[in-house]
Amino acid sequence: MDKIKKYVERFFSSTKKNSEYGMSFSEMEHGMEEVFSATDANGAFEVITTFFNFGYAKGYRAALAEMKKGGAV
Repeated sequence: MDKIKKYVERFFSSTKKNSEYGMSFSEMEHGMEEVFSATDANGAFEVITTFFNFGYAKGYRAALAEMKKGGAV
């Protein structure tokens, strides 16, 4: 987990966050409810995987928007 945290810190030390493509508090809250209500490890794993895929999709959309504006990604 430390390796992941450091990777994210390095990334955002040189990249500005775009809140339009971030996860909202409501989305996080609902996701956490799903993790805590999971009846087994597989259910929790599925929620976490869905979170990761959601972040990937949001990042992809952000990259497309940036390219459409003519910016470098």
